[in-house]
Amino acid sequence: MLVTLHDARSSEDDRAWIRAAYRDYLAELSASHSGLFPIDAAWPSREAELVATWFRDSSSRPFVILADGRRSGFALVEQRIAWPPGAPQFRMSEFFVTPAVRRRGVGARAATLLFSRFDGEWEVLEDEVNRDALAFWRRVIGAHTGGRFRETREAGEVRQRFRTNMRSPERPD
Repeated sequence: MLVTLHDARSSEDDRAWIRAAYRDYLAELSASHSGLFPIDAAWPSREAELVATWFRDSSSRPFVILADGRRSGFALVEQRIAWPPGAPQFRMSEFFVTPAVRRRGVGARAATLLFSRFDGEWEVLEDEVNRDALAFWRRVIGAHTGGRFRETREAGEVRQRFRTNMRSPERPD
């Protein structure tokens, strides 16, 4: 399966697709019983505001993940000022792959493409009760870095920190 990325800021169709898929993403996070993502009657208005900031904020890099040319997920990379020195420059803020293409390498390939696209210090956080996410990110980050990453736990979150270097000649649009 060919996995590519598309910068969602350049397409209203991509932005609309992300807005629609975001609700499924939040429902899955809510199902982890972390209490971090309540789904209630008031949430849809906040949800729309939150996703809208992805496309206005110059430090946000929203992407649609394509599997064989079909929209199959999204990712939000935040580019940050690395202060103090050594602090992460990039954070994987949101990452979702539709159930239809899971366990087929789409998420791993998309994450690798994103890590290869942005050179520098990275940070990925997961809720410590989301065992599937923990296993996925440990496997993908471990493979991408050759096992050279740091993992810490704090306040119910697991955080992986690592450095990427531009290795891949692929530079998706």
